[in-house]
Amino acid sequence: MLTETDTYSSYFLSMLSITIWRSAQLILGIALAGLTGLYFKQDSLLYFPSIGNMPKNPTDNPRGYRSPADYQIPFEDIQITCEDGVKIHAWLMFKEKPIGTLSSTSTILFFHGNAGNIGFRLPNAVQILQRLEVNILMVEYRGYGRSDSSVSPNESGLKLDGEAALRFIQSHPKIDAGNVFLFGRSLGGAVTFSTAQYAQNNDHIQPLKGVIVENTFTSIPDMVDALMPLVAKFQSLILAIKWNSLAIVPMLECPVLYLAGSNDEIVPHLQMLTLYRATIKSSLNRLHVIHRGSHNESWSQGGQMYWDAFASFMAGALSISSNTQSTGGGLSSHATTTTSSTTFKKEL
Repeated sequence: MLTETDTYSSYFLSMLSITIWRSAQLILGIALAGLTGLYFKQDSLLYFPSIGNMPKNPTDNPRGYRSPADYQIPFEDIQITCEDGVKIHAWLMFKEKPIGTLSSTSTILFFHGNAGNIGFRLPNAVQILQRLEVNILMVEYRGYGRSDSSVSPNESGLKLDGEAALRFIQSHPKIDAGNVFLFGRSLGGAVTFSTAQYAQNNDHIQPLKGVIVENTFTSIPDMVDALMPLVAKFQSLILAIKWNSLAIVPMLECPVLYLAGSNDEIVPHLQMLTLYRATIKSSLNRLHVIHRGSHNESWSQGGQMYWDAFASFMAGALSISSNTQSTGGGLSSHATTTTSSTTFKKEL
């Protein structure tokens, strides 16, 4: 026979079980809501067309960041139409004023990182143009700056942006279509690799002379593992963004240069080393490490050795291309160099 105490105890345990179950349901509901929110908001966690109070449109930037005209550099202000009809903004900067005929000068497509308009990259682009004596096409992704803002940036869209930019530059009457390099920093490195894969897999696209990436990542899932370990456990359920460069580089045959800051505070340095080691089919695969180089400033911390590595790679890529065309053979080369940043005054 149950005593009154036993009845109360049984009732208490029953209510405690119900409370725990309902609490568990609540916690699970909150967790699922949080994960669902992450799923639908993940693009907004990667792509930042605006940074705080900084201008979205490059024309509103401080002087020196508004336009190539700030540096008296001849350029064309361009809107490129992508395969899906979206228009993206770009600046085509010329090493020297075009005289109406095709130039043999190398051209670099510049793919920027995930935050802010292309104007904030102008000082870097100007240095590349002047030091390497090249033309530069600076591409502004959809949703950024003066590109079409009726659509939001996402992985599939940015891939179309890169492909459209490459088709544009190779059809430009003043540009040598067979002398084009791709350059990308951070997220721009992933766009670069995707565009290089597109070029390699399409017969109507002329082969690239080479690819240069700086402080980029192996994949977004790997970045989530590194930066958000709590979310990493659920990434297979919620993560739609891939940018899997590590799946692309083993198949690339064009020359590749990795510019890696050893003190990158955002992308683990190991990811650049992993990409370099996985680039096994490239005719010229080089790694240049900027000692103490940070994520966004490696180019201004690397000193003359940074630019020497950049120029040497381009010369080697052009030489390999010439040898391949003349002999029908292929060459393969791997090399690693290191830059010290301790004697170089940082440029702003």
